[in-house]
Amino acid sequence: MTPEEIEDRDLVQRCLKNDQEAYKILLKRFERPVYGIVRRMVQDEEDARDLAQEAFVRAFKNLKQFDLNRKFSSWLFRIANNLCIDHYRRRKLDTVPLVRHSEGEESESWDLPDEGPSPAETFSNRERGRRLLTAVESLPPVYRMVILLRHQQGLTYDEIAEATELPLGTVKARIHRAHRLLKEKLTRQGLDWIPGGD
Repeated sequence: MTPEEIEDRDLVQRCLKNDQEAYKILLKRFERPVYGIVRRMVQDEEDARDLAQEAFVRAFKNLKQFDLNRKFSSWLFRIANNLCIDHYRRRKLDTVPLVRHSEGEESESWDLPDEGPSPAETFSNRERGRRLLTAVESLPPVYRMVILLRHQQGLTYDEIAEATELPLGTVKARIHRAHRLLKEKLTRQGLDWIPGGD
């Protein structure tokens, strides 16, 4: 069995028996998604690396508290989310850009799928992706987090509720409000495209 075929639950059980290889597999499996979420929530790259690392430290330190009937990823995202909230409280920030792109750098995760478009369509898709990312960056953190978990990580509403420790109704309301804010921002820019369609 390859590392990719081992379920998270089995890896957690192995970690509880101090299996170092299981820790490495979990870290490798989730380091990019966790860093991606945290990086888009905090402005500073170094802070994001520190917070993502701290999320794993706390998760591994508290594995005995993990409920094996739940998804490990949701639990880990909840830890990362709480660390971001604590970071905001310490910094007393209202909003922070998701990612600062240098000139000519492409955005990630929000581009439309590549189905062999023409160069003009490719440019248009990239421009839409940039505008959408800018609009997401401008959302207040409470809306930004649920949008990132929904559209970047592909979590269900229930999984987002678990990851953020929010009632399901609050998650749905925040996603709906975030979509409305994004649509307003994009409409003002002459675009009406929004990912997902939730």
